[in-house]
Amino acid sequence: MGIQCVDDVLNKAFFRLGFYVGRHPGYFIIVPVLLTLFFITGYQQIHHNIDPEYLFSPVNGEGKLERKIAEDLFKVNYTSRFNVARITRAGRFGRVIVTSKDGNKNMLRKEVWKELRLLDDLIQNATVLYEDEYFTYQDICAKWNNECFKNDILNLDYIIDE
Repeated sequence: MGIQCVDDVLNKAFFRLGFYVGRHPGYFIIVPVLLTLFFITGYQQIHHNIDPEYLFSPVNGEGKLERKIAEDLFKVNYTSRFNVARITRAGRFGRVIVTSKDGNKNMLRKEVWKELRLLDDLIQNATVLYEDEYFTYQDICAKWNNECFKNDILNLDYIIDE
């Protein structure tokens, strides 16, 4: 009996609302369209910032001060003596994140490592056309003594069986 009472009240309320909408449809069509157009103008001016450093660290935090000191003392040189340990910013370089396609979370398997070597060869043999000029991996890679920096982790394939 208590549920029937709630049902009757809701039926009457929605009947009145529907009746009012049926009598005055212009308010329920024109007003939402005008409000939408008005609010879209503000949405166009939103500036999205997805930089994690800006979003999660204080402007004058200790970490930024320490990073500035490290950058002043240990410069990162991508053209001749690149060292991964000296990277203090995300920078403009690519990373590849790989997961196994068979669902096995163990990536330390010989067959997976063979495919990683194949992927590494594909990346290093890639050529890109940019503004009528061709670039190869060797042209744009981070270098150590005029050679592209080697990924030492890929050398685990020599001992992966152990």
